[in-house]
Amino acid sequence: MAENSKIIPLAPPRKYLNSDQEMNLSKPINFYNNKKNQRSSKCFVHFLSTIVLISIVMLIFSMIFLRFKSPSFELDLINVQNLRFTNSTNSSSFSMIMGAEIVVDNENFGRINFEDSSMSVFLYDNITIGFANINVGRVDARKSKRMGISLKVRANDQLNHSNWNLSSDINSRTVKLTSFGEFRGKVKAMKIISRHKISVMNCTMNLNLTSQAIQDLLCS
Repeated sequence: MAENSKIIPLAPPRKYLNSDQEMNLSKPINFYNNKKNQRSSKCFVHFLSTIVLISIVMLIFSMIFLRFKSPSFELDLINVQNLRFTNSTNSSSFSMIMGAEIVVDNENFGRINFEDSSMSVFLYDNITIGFANINVGRVDARKSKRMGISLKVRANDQLNHSNWNLSSDINSRTVKLTSFGEFRGKVKAMKIISRHKISVMNCTMNLNLTSQAIQDLLCS
């Protein structure tokens, strides 16, 4: 009896799944959609990065190449010819022909076309005694240009109210002069954008009657 009895192992307990788990197992995992979502996210990040990079490049470009500056100009190499002066009790006067070079410096990345209305005026005691026009022209980008001007300067009876000052200056053989100039032009960049610019020049100088030369020229 004992010999015929066999030990029958117990079957492992069966694990039953609920309905939700059965539904999840019945659906295949879609790896294609996951990869597609990841690829779309990467493309969106690359797109945003490209937009930001382009914006930075355009900002730097506009700050450097589309920044318009007024050109600077000043007097240089002034020479005096045919200087004549008189100083008497009744009248004091002087006259001369003055030649000079005007230097125009264009720091823009586009050329500047300057107008015929530009001019240079010489003054003595706030009275105009000489005048010169600057003709139409152009200065290329990042370049300087020299232009010659010539004008007649004459101070005589028009300075009657300041005759004492002029007589004193002639006696000292040094006459203080002041020049004023206005430069008008249009800066054009990339043949598309243009801006009107105006520059003003103020210079002081001393006319030495003995050496017949301009000294102590200072422009601002």
